[in-house]
Amino acid sequence: MSDIDSSEKKGSKPRTDALATPPDHGTPQYQSNADGALQMLEAGSSGPIDLEKSKRLLRRIDLYIMPLICIVYFLQYLDKISIGYGSVMGLRKDAHLTGDDYNWVSSIFFFGQLVFEFPTVRLLQYFPLAKYVSFNVIIWGAILACLAASKNFAGLMVCRALLGCAEAAIVPAWVVFTSQWYRKEDQAFRVGIWFSMCGFAQMFGGYVAYGIATHVGKDPHAALKGWQIVFLFLGLFTSLIGVVFFFILPDSPLTAGFLSPEEKAIHAEHLRGNEQGIGTKIFKEGASLGGTPGSEYVALLILGSLLLVTPLGAYEVVVLIGLTWLAMKTNQRLWCCIAGHIPSIIGAILMATTEKAPALVGYYLSGGIPIGWTTILGLTSTNIAGSTKKVTVACIGTIAYTVGNIISPHTFQVKDAPRYLPAKISIVILYFLITVDLYAIRWLAVRENRRRDKRKAELGDAWVVEKNHEFLDLTDRENLEFRYSV
Repeated sequence: MSDIDSSEKKGSKPRTDALATPPDHGTPQYQSNADGALQMLEAGSSGPIDLEKSKRLLRRIDLYIMPLICIVYFLQYLDKISIGYGSVMGLRKDAHLTGDDYNWVSSIFFFGQLVFEFPTVRLLQYFPLAKYVSFNVIIWGAILACLAASKNFAGLMVCRALLGCAEAAIVPAWVVFTSQWYRKEDQAFRVGIWFSMCGFAQMFGGYVAYGIATHVGKDPHAALKGWQIVFLFLGLFTSLIGVVFFFILPDSPLTAGFLSPEEKAIHAEHLRGNEQGIGTKIFKEGASLGGTPGSEYVALLILGSLLLVTPLGAYEVVVLIGLTWLAMKTNQRLWCCIAGHIPSIIGAILMATTEKAPALVGYYLSGGIPIGWTTILGLTSTNIAGSTKKVTVACIGTIAYTVGNIISPHTFQVKDAPRYLPAKISIVILYFLITVDLYAIRWLAVRENRRRDKRKAELGDAWVVEKNHEFLDLTDRENLEFRYSV
């Protein structure tokens, strides 16, 4: 709002730094400060976008980019919750964990993520995006495999902290990726797809852990314990995926080998409506509790079997993909998200007030609560402009999420077993507050959009828009043509 206020004080014209007559677009100084999308426009043909070519391009991007993003996010969530599977398979006994030791082993991951979140933001801009992410995937896979050799509290703490550092880059990177490859109206559904990998990971992990626990965990002569096999299998597979991705995942549309120069130009025109571009490597200075209740406690809270985890994952997939698809069709992300929170609030109440089957149903219903975090990630991709600001805001959001996950395991105190009623009551309260917060975000965005529309209408012909202003790497506050999605 400060940008608008300052323009109003000056009188009859909007901001001259962002929306004034442009300098010579061909000068090296201008190009060095601009977004990479301008290079894509210059490399290909210009003119009206052919609708059929546009659809083919979107399908091509979906088939190439989305599977790669989804695989990494699937592995990240599966690797993160593997500690919960290990605990059911004897990790706590074999590592001699007592008292609150397991709580700290769960939390230390998020301390590592918290500490490395801001450094990773700078590194994301300094290094090629896909290469940096792939390197982190390789590292975290190796660290996860090392957990198989950790047989005491100290070893687990060190490995889990380093694992958090290595995984810190993923959410900010994927927010940037989504904004690089998709238009505003397409982003919410795509974020819903890659975030739904959390649900698929719940299902896959539950079945794998159950199989290992059944066929290996019961064999007293096995060379490795079940939890060691889980960490080795997931860790080595993750590192292998990281190596493959290093060579096939493009750093941006500008460097994508599967797109022709003409397709890159079409893609740049697609992104013009985002008022963002694809990003720049210039770093500009100045620029919750966890998703479901205690993800590391998935197999400990009210579940007596690893297989009972899988319906939670299935419900989460249906809610995330279904509601983000509905949001794309109706262009009402936040209303769809708020509607999706209602069953989760009911589920949290059932967990806090009932036992056995009703509590289990409540737990499954709570699987819809990640739609809130998914929506926030999508809005970060859509509503935050300026490459430095985007990764910084994504980082701040991840930090808040991380702090919530640090606190979350410690709300489940041993003295409150077996019902853990104080923790469950806190979940009910927080789910309600999160929903109120989402409504507040929508109200503020709508008010700001109306304010900008009103100011533009008042100025009439005096409103001047700079050519290619969409690709000048302006922030959403600097670019007064920008409108927030709700």
